[in-house]
Amino acid sequence: MSDLSERRPVNTEYAVTLLEQLKFFYEQKLLTDVVLLVEDTEFPCHKMVLATCSSYFRAMFMSGLSESKQTHVHLRNVDPATLQIIITYAYTGNLAITDSTVEPLYETACFLQVEDVLLQCKDYLVKKINAENCVRMLSIGDLFSCSELKQSAKRMVEHKFPMVYRQEAFLQLSHELLIDVLSSDNLNVEKEETVREAAMLWLEYNMEARSQHLSSVLSQIRIDALSEVTQRAWFQGLPPNDKSVVVQGLYKSMPKFFKPRLGMTKEEMLIFMEAMSEMQGEGYVMSGSLPTTVVCYSPQAEKVYKLCNPPGDLQKVGTLVTPENDVFIADKKNKGCGRVGGGF
Repeated sequence: MSDLSERRPVNTEYAVTLLEQLKFFYEQKLLTDVVLLVEDTEFPCHKMVLATCSSYFRAMFMSGLSESKQTHVHLRNVDPATLQIIITYAYTGNLAITDSTVEPLYETACFLQVEDVLLQCKDYLVKKINAENCVRMLSIGDLFSCSELKQSAKRMVEHKFPMVYRQEAFLQLSHELLIDVLSSDNLNVEKEETVREAAMLWLEYNMEARSQHLSSVLSQIRIDALSEVTQRAWFQGLPPNDKSVVVQGLYKSMPKFFKPRLGMTKEEMLIFMEAMSEMQGEGYVMSGSLPTTVVCYSPQAEKVYKLCNPPGDLQKVGTLVTPENDVFIADKKNKGCGRVGGGF
């Protein structure tokens, strides 16, 4: 009979007891065989435990080179408190993540190649993305090559662009990330002047170092989308000493046809809902014989669109449209709330 057929389910009680015993050994500094040194702090640990959760330590202790035999390991550019969180996770499986610890924890877990911690930090950061931190999250996702975090943050930057382009984090974006943002068709801007202002603010933030990027940054502006007044005054807003033939040539060579940004295609929609109507006494009846539906009408295009259906048992309904054009419906009796749509 093969080894595979002889496998038995894991004894979870034994596994928990074993983990608790390892934690006890760590806390009492028993049978430890390596000391991690961070600044002035020592962390006596067990190589086997560290190698189990970290690819970095696994490679170090199993390489067969001199590093595998060392009893003291110096870790540079690591915060002691952050390392303690990771060690606690290695011995307990419990990970404490907060708004103040998630970023250094993500950075340290990336350095030590602790995949489980990386995944949990990434999920935490993605869920926490908002207008205030999305630019910083974009930079973090790019720095650590986390495509999911980067793409989620970029979508928020695009959606909240009129709110975020004045932030310090935006002005500190790398040239590559700035170009990626400014070139996007999905920027939620009603006027191209907003993109032009963002480009100029970024350039002027450190003109001495960024003058070399003048041409590549300005080429992301869709000239024909600017108003005639702005186009005539184009060169007045350029930084000093950069009104060169090269820049003028760049302006003249820009295509006159442009693809509108997402925010330029917005239009007003009228949204209609069917819901149950209250009868005398107790009980509700559906208005009409059709199931509950949500449709919206575009007066500009004279077209009707069907939105995703809300729950079929909606009764007393309230609606809310946010400044970001998200539409929410709430059922007073059932105390339910859901998003119908957004971005109209």
